[in-house]
Amino acid sequence: MKFSKSLLDEIRDKIEISDVVGKRVELQKRGKEYVGLSPFQNEKTPSFTVNNEKQFYHCFSSNKHGDIFTFLVEVEGFSFPQAVEKLADQAGVEIRTLSKEEEKRVIIKKKLYSVTEKAKEFFINNLNSNNRALNYLKKRAIDKKTIKTYEIGYALNDFSSLQKYLSNQGVSDEEMVLAGLVIESDKKKGSFYDRYRDRIIFPINDNYGRIAGFGGRVLNNEDIPKYMNSPETDIFHKGSLLYNYSNIKSPVNNNNDLIVVEGYMDAISLCSKNIINVVAPLGTAITERQLKLIWSISDSPIICFDGDDAGKKASKRLIDIAIPNLMPGKTIRFINLSDGIDPDDFIKQNGVNGFKKLIENSIPLNKQIWNNTFIDSDTSNPEGRANLESQLRSILKKINDRGIKKHYGLFFKESLEKSFITKNLAQKPDRFNRYFNNLDKLKIAGSKVGSGEIIPSGLESLLVSGILTFPFLLEKYYENFELLIIDHKKLNEVRNKLIAFIDVEKPIDSEIIEEFITNNFKGFIDNDLKFSKKYWSNFKNSTIESISTTWLEIFNDDQHIKSLDIEIGNFDKNIVDDEHEKRLLSILEQKDNELKKITEKYGQ
Repeated sequence: MKFSKSLLDEIRDKIEISDVVGKRVELQKRGKEYVGLSPFQNEKTPSFTVNNEKQFYHCFSSNKHGDIFTFLVEVEGFSFPQAVEKLADQAGVEIRTLSKEEEKRVIIKKKLYSVTEKAKEFFINNLNSNNRALNYLKKRAIDKKTIKTYEIGYALNDFSSLQKYLSNQGVSDEEMVLAGLVIESDKKKGSFYDRYRDRIIFPINDNYGRIAGFGGRVLNNEDIPKYMNSPETDIFHKGSLLYNYSNIKSPVNNNNDLIVVEGYMDAISLCSKNIINVVAPLGTAITERQLKLIWSISDSPIICFDGDDAGKKASKRLIDIAIPNLMPGKTIRFINLSDGIDPDDFIKQNGVNGFKKLIENSIPLNKQIWNNTFIDSDTSNPEGRANLESQLRSILKKINDRGIKKHYGLFFKESLEKSFITKNLAQKPDRFNRYFNNLDKLKIAGSKVGSGEIIPSGLESLLVSGILTFPFLLEKYYENFELLIIDHKKLNEVRNKLIAFIDVEKPIDSEIIEEFITNNFKGFIDNDLKFSKKYWSNFKNSTIESISTTWLEIFNDDQHIKSLDIEIGNFDKNIVDDEHEKRLLSILEQKDNELKKITEKYGQ
């Protein structure tokens, strides 16, 4: 009895492998995995791991590896059909066996995997006896160990060497065509020639380590095309495969520093320098399916495409694919190489340690999106700023996860407000310098609150302290607090921790919030927010309505001051007439007056 792949996948999706294994093995949670004593041999130290996300178990002591079906087969003694039937019943899935047509396709696929394996051995033997090909790899710093590890081969400069070899191995011409290894001649029907000639050959494994196809790289850079992959076949689907994926999907080598490069030469180059967690699409464009495979290895993979136009375009296309598929805990980061530089070039110039520094300083997705959008925007005029905002809103609309959309919206809002002020102030001509110098003085002079905190940071302190003192305010003004722009780094960190906590603890419970605040921020309240704490202590006997009204007033005052800052920053550098000067001075004076009023309202 044979079962369809879709049936087996459906069962896997509905049953956690830890639930199946846990009935036989006592498991303990450790990070993202479960660990326990091996069911295959006696041991005192746990070496058996189970990963629900990747749907497999792995025993380090016996090197056994499998899924829910193989576990029942190997441990419980079930036949495979029995395992499927049992788990299908548990999952509530109706059993569907293969049709005759599906059985035929399974047989064909099995045969094609056998053909590609024979072809691989042929290519390897060719390389070992061809000095020209070996010298090319040597020049690319690919040593014998790497050649053996990745089973690199060579296709002879001959039209029919592979076809003749496979024919002698009992492979039919039809099977060679179906495997994508030979091409039927247009001129002479029934005549075939090798697809790969005079190329370095890289076997491409499927996700289970079987050879699905090949990639070929010319020895002469003048030849076209430089790289050639197998065509689409029953076993080779370019958009569903990643080069080197099958080598690192095991938890043995898994960590968060997964590097995604453009092609197999880049991947092999990094792996040869002991940067082993590397995968590559079969072409620069990453598909949605490939992205999901990447996320199955790492929650935060690092994209490192070449620094040419093609690499930059590929990175932007990947962002377009990633945005609607973002999930909590799943993101991507970027390394942006200089023009014309690929990863191998960079390592040759800066060494492995230099590349590792690039990994450490990789750019988060939100900042990459902002940089890509902002760098080409002209924000010196209202139309340009409006266009930038429109582009960012369009990006937000594509994010499906509500929580992620919320935080991206907050990030874009903060980035917009800071950039408009910073960028435009920097562009002011010298004749306006004295006015903007006055602005800096106005922020300080006569604007201290309590123990010397400066407006608007003083208002930000009052807002954060109000939440910490009266947690019910967070429940009441959650959206206001979330969208608040906080310039003070520490205050912003506290706000973000509160927001993140609330995201987890739903619905909002004031008592839980109060306990969280007491356990995490008591020292910060007592030491860093002395004035703010003293201010809010005056409201301990006040009504909820009174406290709420006061907090909202402070919020509105803060928003008003920040709106004046934005208006000041929006003055166009090219307008230098008297009316412009008068208007600028008017706003500066208005801000000074507002700050004085705020000082009187909230000062001691």
